[in-house]
Amino acid sequence: MGKSQLTKYEALELITPVVDDEACKEKRRAFFDFIEKNDDVRRKYESAKNIKSLMQSRCPSSRAPESLRSGIQKLLQENNL
Repeated sequence: MGKSQLTKYEALELITPVVDDEACKEKRRAFFDFIEKNDDVRRKYESAKNIKSLMQSRCPSSRAPESLRSGIQKLLQENNL
């Protein structure tokens, strides 16, 4: 990322990774600095965060069975992934 200021396009692209906690610390910091000054992107972020929260409350997820998790792990190791 190398620069301290995001463009609006970059901030919009970061909404989902930030909401899903997939953005690195540097990108999160730059994103939150940006939305302090940009109400439009902040509203979109808040909306995405609310939608995720609603989905989690209405559609709880279950942990995959251990046999499935082990099988996937084995395939990943076999394919060096």
